[in-house]
Amino acid sequence: MVNKLKKLPQAFKDILKVASKQASSLGFKIYLVGGVTRDLILGKATFDLDIVVEGDATVLAAKLAQRRGLNFRRHHAFGTAAVYVGEHKIDFATARSEYYPHWGSLPKVAPAQLKEDLFRRDFTINAMAIGLNKADYGKLIDFYGGVADLKKGLIRVLHKESFLEDPTRILRAVRFKQRFSFKIDRDTDKLMRQALKLEALTFLHPHRLSDELILILKEEETYLYIKRLYELTQLSFLKKKMKMDEKDFALLRRIDKAVSFYKRKFKKGKRCESWLIYLGGMVIRLSLEEILNFFRRFGLKKVDIIRVLSMKENLHKIKRLNKKLLPHSIYQLLQPLSIESILFFYAYYPQKKIRDNIEYYLRELAHIRLKVKGEDLKKIDLKPYDLYSRLLQRLLYAKIDKGLKTKRQEIKEAKAIYRRLVRRQPRLL
Repeated sequence: MVNKLKKLPQAFKDILKVASKQASSLGFKIYLVGGVTRDLILGKATFDLDIVVEGDATVLAAKLAQRRGLNFRRHHAFGTAAVYVGEHKIDFATARSEYYPHWGSLPKVAPAQLKEDLFRRDFTINAMAIGLNKADYGKLIDFYGGVADLKKGLIRVLHKESFLEDPTRILRAVRFKQRFSFKIDRDTDKLMRQALKLEALTFLHPHRLSDELILILKEEETYLYIKRLYELTQLSFLKKKMKMDEKDFALLRRIDKAVSFYKRKFKKGKRCESWLIYLGGMVIRLSLEEILNFFRRFGLKKVDIIRVLSMKENLHKIKRLNKKLLPHSIYQLLQPLSIESILFFYAYYPQKKIRDNIEYYLRELAHIRLKVKGEDLKKIDLKPYDLYSRLLQRLLYAKIDKGLKTKRQEIKEAKAIYRRLVRRQPRLL
């Protein structure tokens, strides 16, 4: 595995060597664990590292961060800390065993050795480690058959109560199965279905479920994940007797294509949180009250709630795009919306005219801004000042419709709009 470690970015390799020396000086042992080990074996790029420490992880992370001048954050309750390397982070955790007071609860933890720590993992393919100490640097540690399961393409839990202790593993099984095109081990599948019969997902706090759901919605080709999740759970954790049919799945497929289209054609466009578009596709047929109940239970951020509600609230308004419109009318309809809502409507409505108008907005209109500001209007002595908001709005629409390019053209147009507004001033007041 030494050669695998060499494929990590140089900044990470440097940090690991320093961490290894620092751990040795403290009498600790450290190991690279979990998904990063799996991905290195599979030859996949990985940038978020997890390190288990036989010793106090918070002490090691603090000393490492201080020595390298890095930011870090510690979480005393779980004996964990994160060290930030540029845009990425390295998580440090004290090796621990776990005990679940009841099914679905957060575990109680206690310090332990590496073997016990790996046994608490979700699946065997995530229960491997790589030594980072002088005596075992680069050595693969595989107590539970993770390498064999990787070769077979199997998702397998480590013990029979795994899905009951932590039902989020049901959603993770779906995610890993789909991501790697693996199969779920026969006994594991049986245990998972037994847990679902016991409605294990209801054991969890909704916020934990929403975290796992968001991870699924961030995967590539998300439609396939949602379809598999529905087949397995009927999404009952979102709403009892949730109904999805081919029409819903067709929309999710179109969302896949809309997201791909945007990433391909508008690489310099606004950042898009595509998982919100898929979430919109999943809940769009629910009533507004049902959607609000879902948000209250699952604790989404206010800004995300607003974006999904916008999809529901503007659904019929967007039909106006199904005809020939002046450019500023297209702008009026789409400019107040988030990029997630716009792409949702691009997927929701297959009509060519609607899609053409949305593409035109994204390509030609979305980034238009006035060069003229209120201060420029004052300099040419346009009064009263309370006309400015209306004047600037009409100037923007004129710029869009007439294709004004220069500040000089805008000022000329502003004067013409001003004269019209002043003539109407008595009626406006």
